[in-house]
Amino acid sequence: MNKDVLVLGAGRSSRFLLKQLADFCEKTGRILTVCDASKQELDKHTADLSLERKIFNASDAVELEQIIDGKEIVVSLLPPFMHPTIAALCLKNKAHFASASYVGEAMRALDFEARSAGLVFLNELGLDPGIDHLSAMKAMDEIREGGGEITSFESYCGGLVSEAYCAGNPWKYKFSWNPRNVVLAGQGGNSVYRQNHQIRSIPWHRLFAEANSLSIPNLGEFDAYANRDSLSYSSLYRLDEVSTLLRGTLRRENYCKNWQVLVALGFTDAQSPLPDDVCSVNDLCCALTGKETDQLLSAWLLENNWIRPEQTIWFDYLNLENKQELGFKPNNAAEVLEAVLLDKWKLMPGDCDEVVMYHRIGFVKDGRKQLLHSVLRVTGEDEMHTAMAKTVGLPLALGVELVLSGNCPERGVVIPVSKFWYNGILPRLEQMGIRFAEHTEFCD
Repeated sequence: MNKDVLVLGAGRSSRFLLKQLADFCEKTGRILTVCDASKQELDKHTADLSLERKIFNASDAVELEQIIDGKEIVVSLLPPFMHPTIAALCLKNKAHFASASYVGEAMRALDFEARSAGLVFLNELGLDPGIDHLSAMKAMDEIREGGGEITSFESYCGGLVSEAYCAGNPWKYKFSWNPRNVVLAGQGGNSVYRQNHQIRSIPWHRLFAEANSLSIPNLGEFDAYANRDSLSYSSLYRLDEVSTLLRGTLRRENYCKNWQVLVALGFTDAQSPLPDDVCSVNDLCCALTGKETDQLLSAWLLENNWIRPEQTIWFDYLNLENKQELGFKPNNAAEVLEAVLLDKWKLMPGDCDEVVMYHRIGFVKDGRKQLLHSVLRVTGEDEMHTAMAKTVGLPLALGVELVLSGNCPERGVVIPVSKFWYNGILPRLEQMGIRFAEHTEFCD
């Protein structure tokens, strides 16, 4: 039987995954092959690892199938829209599949065939989704097995930057993962969740305006906004009857109300084409509203009672009145904003990012209401060895190892929420410094 492992993509989140899989393959006699479209990225993340490298064109279906042919498992770090195509080729070539991305309808449609072929198509095993599934299910299973009844569930996660590396940056944010996803946050559809037995559905253009302040034990105050459709996990988590079910995203305090300004002014619009003469950020403002940047912001801030001088520093920092040409022809406003932020929010040499995850689980046991607080904080080593790469890559690598162990009891399209996954992965993550701090308090 062929025992080769293939990783497609060697970008920001690949470093720890590749190191873990390279060590695993060396120990088990497997060959690890890593493919990327960029030789620079490939060299940057694999130079010191024992593996095979290949430059490839992911949009070339013939080349992609040739690369997948004969592999035991394919790990995709490519953009999520490509995963169903890759998984279909895995099905054709009888290879397992793994990714850290959400399961969409196209992937779910492959479940029956993958199950029939005895294949594991493992998804949602990174940070969020991934570590959140493992840790939350472990905590809730322990509560249930101890005689408790879950009454509410909230889970939050944020890829942030340690505040010490944000001097002069009022947003207190830098990119540790895909910048485009940050700019387009929330635009995949309404964010849906249940709160106090009431279902709430928030359209993306109001998402950041509806953000709440969240206090996390020992870490302080954060902004939190709802993430995608929380109710889609109701049955999977066995939470159909709970009063509150919410999965959310974290940002530093006051980030969301300022980001909402950019949303309201049209800076995050990725759909509307721009006139040909938009060559700078200031041009964009003129195209959107007929006003130059300083006039536009002043009018908006005044209209919304943002009159305190300290509130304008958020936008002054981004230098939105810049009339310098961008150096490329933008197709939409979101591309302009992304270009601005890539400069302003870049991880500099020595910068350390930070991952924060927080579960707040309400339950009743022996007639008494209790609240479990479970907190994870992981800090990166530098701009290359980031907390984001660690917390996305290591769970996925360990999941691949479990699939290849031959002991996996599940087949088909799999989301890792069972004991097999959390008992097999969480203890090893703890050894690697990815460890939750938990405490329970009585609420009456």
